[in-house]
Amino acid sequence: MTPVASTPRAPALADLDRAGLAGWLAAETGVARATCERTATKALRLAFGSGEAPPWTAETLTAANIGRWAQDALLALDPRPSLVLHERAPSSDGTIRLLFRTHDGMLIESVVIPAEDGRRSARTTLCISTQVGCARACSFCETGRLGLARQLSAGEIFDQVRLAIALCLEERPRDRRARDLRGDSPEARQSDAGSPSAFAERPISNVVFMGMGEPLDNLREVLRALALLTEPVALAFPPSRITVSTVGVTDKIAAFYAGTNVDLAVSLHATDDARRSAIMPVNRKHDLETLRTTLLATVPKNRKIMFQYTLFDRWNDAPEDADALAEFVRPFRCRVNVIPANPGPDPALVAPSHERFDAFVARLSSHGVTTLVRRPRGRDVGGACGQLAGARRLTLLEERPSCG
Repeated sequence: MTPVASTPRAPALADLDRAGLAGWLAAETGVARATCERTATKALRLAFGSGEAPPWTAETLTAANIGRWAQDALLALDPRPSLVLHERAPSSDGTIRLLFRTHDGMLIESVVIPAEDGRRSARTTLCISTQVGCARACSFCETGRLGLARQLSAGEIFDQVRLAIALCLEERPRDRRARDLRGDSPEARQSDAGSPSAFAERPISNVVFMGMGEPLDNLREVLRALALLTEPVALAFPPSRITVSTVGVTDKIAAFYAGTNVDLAVSLHATDDARRSAIMPVNRKHDLETLRTTLLATVPKNRKIMFQYTLFDRWNDAPEDADALAEFVRPFRCRVNVIPANPGPDPALVAPSHERFDAFVARLSSHGVTTLVRRPRGRDVGGACGQLAGARRLTLLEERPSCG
């Protein structure tokens, strides 16, 4: 997708975490770093610490006890979201696919996934994107058909979350507690990180980096966005409520763990190199043995890891596949998410029957592997796993006039 010309805008405040904003202030003003860090905290609280941020003016900065020495530098930054909601597509199962347009005319997708029936109703997960398209070209994934157009900035990643929160708040106008993104009192704000029950009152309870793109291919911006999402004076998501997914870019995993303490999910989808390379080109460089060795060396001792395994009918769903998967994950403190395949670009890769699916899950569980089933959500609006950048988005791209 070719970017369109856009009006130059001020640098986005959301592209900077607290350390980045302190560095900006120090560079722009020459004031000592410690002072800049305190002021950065105040500025982030003002811009992102509540559902309705006040106007970004000298008057509101002064009211927030931010000195005049910092105001020109802060006013040069734009606190507004850098994305615009282009389309909202609700699914029959309650899932909502969100299509966002960037400042340069690109299209990216996020998905709001409410809890399944019978589970905690307050648990709502947001799936977000990290790139426009993806270079990894997994054969079962619609996004891979597009190739990589560009990386998303930290602010564009962060803005998917705050815009989704705003949308959820609009649809819950009577829920007073949800109007403050961090709780309804100073005490609630301070206790949120250690209180799952308090956090569950938020309109979005969990964030997963499982949308368009490979997060580790955009690691610098992803780490900045994670820092701002978990920043106590901003959205204050507990790290345990955020998961970043990767196809297994082994040379970036150590840097990921060094830069954040959110959870990592690794997509396997096959238990031998021949089959995995056939559907996931990344495996030709980062094979299963390299992936396993890297994870054993880098996953912190006190951390669990998630493995994701999509089942394709009579391709990777045999009993011996379950045995091999159990052997691969045996050394790790982990859980395995088993996912029935969603319709994708390769018509040969389809979901197994319910009987074969259940037999695989039972066989894997019999090895003592913590096994979770992730049922398809949002299929009818192209919002399920592997469907982002699907038919509706491709139609928009085809209808768009060229701008060369």
